[in-house]
Amino acid sequence: MKLKLWHLLLLAAAVILVAVLPYAAGYGPFKKTILQELLMRWKDPTWQHGALALPISIFLLWRRRNEMAAVPSKPSNFGLIVVLIALFFYYAGYRANIFYLGYGAIMLLIAGTAIWLAGVRKASEGVFPWLMLGFTWPLIFLESNVAFEMRFLMIRLTSGVLNFLDVPVIQEGTTLLSGPAHGRGAGALFSLNVEGPCSGMRSLFALMMVGALFSYHRQKGLWQRCFLFLMTFPLAILANMARILVLLGASTIFGQSFAIGDADKEVSTFHFLTGIVVFLVALAGLQGIAWLMDRLGKTQPAATVRRIAVSNA
Repeated sequence: MKLKLWHLLLLAAAVILVAVLPYAAGYGPFKKTILQELLMRWKDPTWQHGALALPISIFLLWRRRNEMAAVPSKPSNFGLIVVLIALFFYYAGYRANIFYLGYGAIMLLIAGTAIWLAGVRKASEGVFPWLMLGFTWPLIFLESNVAFEMRFLMIRLTSGVLNFLDVPVIQEGTTLLSGPAHGRGAGALFSLNVEGPCSGMRSLFALMMVGALFSYHRQKGLWQRCFLFLMTFPLAILANMARILVLLGASTIFGQSFAIGDADKEVSTFHFLTGIVVFLVALAGLQGIAWLMDRLGKTQPAATVRRIAVSNA
C-alpha cells in the first residue's frame, strides 16, 4: 500500500510524542519524555526486560511477514477513531502527570494506526507482537502493591515447607530464622530477610514475558495458550520459593556469608546466581505442563473415535 503524506506525518508525530515532548514528572522532580522514563526504568533489574520487548515484537512481525503480505490491505476509518481516542488519553496523561496513561495511549496509537493504514483483518495478524510490546512499559505501582503481598506469601510458604520437613524455623516479620536446636540459638544456622527483590518481583515480570512467548509457540489453540501463560504465575511463586529454600540450605551447609552475604552491604555471588534457579524451575514447569496438555489433547480424540466405533458396531 502506498503511504500518503499524512500517514508519514502521523508516524513522525508518534516519534515526537514518545521521544521529544516532555510528558510527565512521575515520581521525579521534573518532566521527562516517555523515552527518557523508559531508559531510566530499564536500568532497574525488575524492569530491564522491557528493553527487549520492542526488538522481540519486530522479530515476531518479521516472522509473519508472508502471512501478513497474503492479506489484502483495506484501510479502515475505524482506526482513525482509535487514534483520536489514543491522543485523548495521551493528553489526559500529560495534564494529569501520569505516565501510565501515556503508555496506554501509545499502545492504542499503534493499534489505531495499523487499522487505519491496513485494515482490521491485516492488523489482526500482528495482535500477538502488539501484545508483547506491552511488556515495554514499567508498571512501577505494582512494586509496592504486589511485592508486599508476595513477600508474606513467600514467608508463609517457605516456613510451611520447612516445618513440614521438621526443620525448626522462626518467622519474625519478614525474616526467617533457624530455630534453636542442639545448643544453638535462634538464627545461628541461617537468617534471611525476604526483602522486595527476594519476593519474586524481579523475576515475575520477566517470566511473564518468557511465558507468553513460550505459550504462543508451544500451543496452537487460544485457550491452551492462555492457560499455559496463566500457569506462569504459580510457577513463578513456586520457583522463587525453591530459590529461598536453596539459600537457606546453603546457609546451613556452607555458612551465611557464602550463601547470602552481608544484607547491609552486598549479597554474595551465590545469592545472585540462585536467581537462575527461578527461571530453570519455572521453564521446566511450563514445559512439563505443555507436555501434559499435549498428552491429554492426543488422548481425548482417540477416546472419541473409540466411542464412535463402539456405537456404530
